[in-house]
Amino acid sequence: MKTTEAGFTAEKVLRQNLGFSRGMVRRLKRTGGVLVNGQAFYLNRRLQEGDLLCVNLHFDEFTDAPPQPIPIDIVYEDEHILVVDKPPDMLVHPLKHEPLDTLANAVLYHYIENNTEPVFRPVSRLDRNTSGLVVVAKHAHAGFRLTSQLGTGELRREYLAVVHGLVAQKQGSIDLSIARCRDSKIKQMVHPDGRRAQTFYNVEEYLAGNTLLKLRLTTGRTHQIRVHMSHLGHPLVGDTLYGGREEEINRQALHCCRIRLLHPITGGPLVLEAPLPEDIRRIFNKI
Repeated sequence: MKTTEAGFTAEKVLRQNLGFSRGMVRRLKRTGGVLVNGQAFYLNRRLQEGDLLCVNLHFDEFTDAPPQPIPIDIVYEDEHILVVDKPPDMLVHPLKHEPLDTLANAVLYHYIENNTEPVFRPVSRLDRNTSGLVVVAKHAHAGFRLTSQLGTGELRREYLAVVHGLVAQKQGSIDLSIARCRDSKIKQMVHPDGRRAQTFYNVEEYLAGNTLLKLRLTTGRTHQIRVHMSHLGHPLVGDTLYGGREEEINRQALHCCRIRLLHPITGGPLVLEAPLPEDIRRIFNKI
């Protein structure tokens, strides 16, 4: 970028104008990742009008997961971010006992094929059996900016879910804290001593005994939508962990259908969508 902040130090421009975190600035100092007019530059030096400030956003990093040639449905990609439509029955991260066939393995292979730094940095995450949009940062600065948007609400996630029963209130919000069940390593529950969780919902369509909901999260707790809807007496279809029944689907009927965010570098708005997968559509065809 060509700077017009004459008289400011390079560090001030990075922190205040470009939104770099303190940790990222320290890292750039260690690695010599800032150039001005093509030359190494101390960050406490002041810039002059017309100086060309360049920042190396890529470091010698790697993710310890083997790349695999697994097809991925790319919804959006540029040099800073990747957004994919994750299928159901796929973990986002490898586990010790499941090191393969995850989104990380697939993305790393895609990166290597396209000469991109092989580091997997998911900003948003989904359960294994929740399908839909996952945002991945291609470098640490983009990851920091996007993670900050999760806290401010500028990165908004919308979901479609099919729940048991007819939800009487056409729209509403659920603001109930969530904690892990003491007798389970997986299951969560509504509990006053848990972490705050807020979910907004709207009825999209009444089905035969079920309801299609659109939901929006302002927090991202584990199993948040599943726990909240089960607590209201409307567990997700197929979600046997939280009281749902399998009805033409063998996983929770939950799909991240839309994400709105500000591009971490340009600041421009992005609205990305993913259609309902076939297994959730089949629920509609059977009623």
